[in-house]
Amino acid sequence: MEIKHSFPSNEDFNKLFMSVGWGERDDEKINMHRQMNAFAVSVYEGKNIVGMARVVGDGSYYTVFDVVVDKKRQKEGIGAILMREIVEWYRSIEDDDTYLYLGASKGREKFYEKFGFVARPYGEVGAGMKFDPDFSKK
Repeated sequence: MEIKHSFPSNEDFNKLFMSVGWGERDDEKINMHRQMNAFAVSVYEGKNIVGMARVVGDGSYYTVFDVVVDKKRQKEGIGAILMREIVEWYRSIEDDDTYLYLGASKGREKFYEKFGFVARPYGEVGAGMKFDPDFSKK
């Protein structure tokens, strides 16, 4: 497997998203993702993409997005490769004013704990939250 510290082509991005049922994105949206990255990592086997992840940030606060492994290749350690690369990158820029976050999919929290992430709430830190405009209608 080859690890690249780069965002994949639009075609490869969509191959991964489609393989896990996340739907296809248009080129404009993918290109916007590409421009917003502070760090990206892709894993290839030959010419075939098998995984990718990206980090968006502003110099102090960083968030991990789109940790995705081809559905046929899950449980082979590719996700762990992606996360180790992200943590290694983050540690190279980390200081007293940087923070790394992610929003784990339900049921995936234990996977991310292996890389130093903790579920919220804990200590003085509240729960992570997501905007849901329909929540008030429920």
